[in-house]
Amino acid sequence: MTTESNPAMLPTPTPPPRRSLFMRLLGIKRRAGKMIPIGLTIWGWILVIGVCGMGGMAAFAEYSMQPDFCRSCHIMEPYYQAWHNSTHKNVSCPECHFEPGLKETLKGKWQASSQAVKYITQTYGSKPHAEIRDTSCMRSGCHEKRVLEGKVNWKIQTQRGTTITIKFDHTPHLTEERRGKHLRCVSCHSQIVQGQHLVVTLDTCFLCHFKGFEHGRNEKTLGDKGCQVCHDAPRSEVQLATGTFKHQDYISKGVTCENCHAEVVNGDGQVARQTCWTCHNQASQVAEFNKPDKLHNIHITEHKVECSSCHVQIEHSLNAASKTRLLGLLDGHATGGQSGACGQCHSSSHAGPLELYRGVGGRGVPDMPSPMFRAQVDCIACHKALQKEPGDADVTGQTFIAVQDSCNYCHSTKYDGVLNQWRKQVADQVARAEKAYADAIASNPTPNSDQKQLLADADTNIKLVKLGHGVHNVNYSTALLNVAIERSNQAKGVSP
Repeated sequence: MTTESNPAMLPTPTPPPRRSLFMRLLGIKRRAGKMIPIGLTIWGWILVIGVCGMGGMAAFAEYSMQPDFCRSCHIMEPYYQAWHNSTHKNVSCPECHFEPGLKETLKGKWQASSQAVKYITQTYGSKPHAEIRDTSCMRSGCHEKRVLEGKVNWKIQTQRGTTITIKFDHTPHLTEERRGKHLRCVSCHSQIVQGQHLVVTLDTCFLCHFKGFEHGRNEKTLGDKGCQVCHDAPRSEVQLATGTFKHQDYISKGVTCENCHAEVVNGDGQVARQTCWTCHNQASQVAEFNKPDKLHNIHITEHKVECSSCHVQIEHSLNAASKTRLLGLLDGHATGGQSGACGQCHSSSHAGPLELYRGVGGRGVPDMPSPMFRAQVDCIACHKALQKEPGDADVTGQTFIAVQDSCNYCHSTKYDGVLNQWRKQVADQVARAEKAYADAIASNPTPNSDQKQLLADADTNIKLVKLGHGVHNVNYSTALLNVAIERSNQAKGVSP
C-alpha cells in the first residue's frame, strides 16, 4: 500500500510562519515561491495610497505658498509684478500675508483656499483684497526692532529731480494714538500706488498732518514744531534768480517757514457721503457717516482700508496752492481761487498788485519780476500788520498791511526806512506821469489813432502802478512810469 492511497500516511504540512507585529502594521506579507517574496496586504495598499496622497498634498501645500502659484490667477499678475520689483522680492507671500504661528498659518491657508475656489467657480471680485497684520511685519528676522530705532532719515525724490529728507519716527506712530486713532503698519505702507508694493504713500502723511488745520498766513500742522516735525530747512545754499540764499541766515533770526512758503497745502481732505456707497449698499451702514471714531476704528484699526479710498487728496509741496490762488485772482475771485460770496462783489481785487509783483501787465517794458517774487517770497511775508481793531474786524473783516517792521522781520535794520522811501519815490513819479498825461490830453483834444495808442499805453501804465501800489515792484513801476511820461510827450508832440 502506497502513501498516495492512504492519506493518513501523508506528512503534515508545515504552517507558514506567523507575521511579526511590524509586518502587520506596515501591511507586508511574504509570498513564497514568488519572484518578489514580499507583497502588500490590503492594509498595506491603503497605507501606500495614504502616504502618497499626504505627500502630494504636502508638496502642493508647499508649492501653493510660493509667489509663482499666486500669479496663476490672472487677476494677481499686477500684484505679483509689483512684489517682484519691490524691496520685498526675496520674502515669500505667506511670510507677510500669514501671521506667525501654526494656527494663523492654517487660518491663512483656509482663506487662500476659499479664494482659489472663488476663482475656479468664477465668483471672485475684480479687485483682490488682502490684509497684513503688524505681527507679520514685526516677526523675528523682519522689522521686529523698527519701533526701537528712533528717528530715521527718509529720502524722497521729488518730481523736480531734487531729494528731500523727512525725519520719521515709527515709535509714536505705532505705540501712541494719532488723532485719537490706532495706526497699523499698513496705514502708511500701502498698495495704492500703481506698480509698487507696500510703499509709503505721501498722501496718507499729508492727510493726517494737514487736515483740519489752518494754512497760509498761520500755518498749522499736526505736531508742536510745525514744518520741522518732518523736515529741517535746507542747510545747503539755494540758488535763486536773485542770487544765493541761505536758510540758516533767516532761521537764526526767528523767521518762520511760512513767511516765504505760504502756499504749501492744497485740498481739505474731506469725505463725501456718497463715497460710502462705493462699498456699502445698505442705508443702515451709510447712516453711520457722522460717527468718524467708529468708522475709523472699523476701517483703519480693524481692517486695511486706504485713507485715500474715502478722503479727498491733500497736496503738499512748496507751491501746492499757488497755481489755484493765482488763477483765482486773475479769474475774478478775491478768495484765492475759491468761489463764494466774496467773489461776487470783489472781482479781481488783487489782480493789479499781483501783476505788478510778478512784473507783467504793463506796456513798453519787458517783464521784470520783483526780486522778492523771484526769491519766492509770498504776500504774507510783508502784509503782517492788522489794519483794523479786532472788534471792528469781526464785523467788516480784517486786512493785513505792509509796514516797515515787515522788512525788519527778515532783514533786521538793513533796509530800515526803505518802505517810506519807496512810497515817496513812486508817488513823486506817479505825479509826474499824471501831469504829462494830463498835459497831452489838454493840448490835443482830438488825437489821431497813433496818439490814441500812445495815450492808452501811458494810461495803462499809470493805473497799473497807482492802483497796484508801486512798492510791490519799485524798479518795474519806475520803468512803467518813465514809459508813460515818454509816450505822453510823444502824443503831445514834445521830443522826449
